[in-house]
Amino acid sequence: MPASVFEQISDFTSCFFLGFAVGVVFDSFFFKRILKRRTKELLFFISSIISTAILIAGLMFINFYTLKWYTFLAVTCGIYVHKNTISPLYRGFLKKVNKVLSFNKR
Repeated sequence: MPASVFEQISDFTSCFFLGFAVGVVFDSFFFKRILKRRTKELLFFISSIISTAILIAGLMFINFYTLKWYTFLAVTCGIYVHKNTISPLYRGFLKKVNKVLSFNKR
């Protein structure tokens, strides 16, 4: 039985916010600019694992792994909107936190 329009809109918005959360995870792990190469690779690996876990858990709760074309579109739109709207403000906030906690020696 096909899903109703309201269920599809609900799934789309939920996947959109799921993509937004993935964008926040990636920004949270890449706020330190001066790191050794191995540390950067480790942070990328950790953020990839956390993002994958968020996507898997989110897709399970949203529509029980029923992947439709708009699921991928919604996650991509969520990441894109985060990257172009909130990301500069969030990165600025993380830079201030970085200065306060004195991670940077500059």
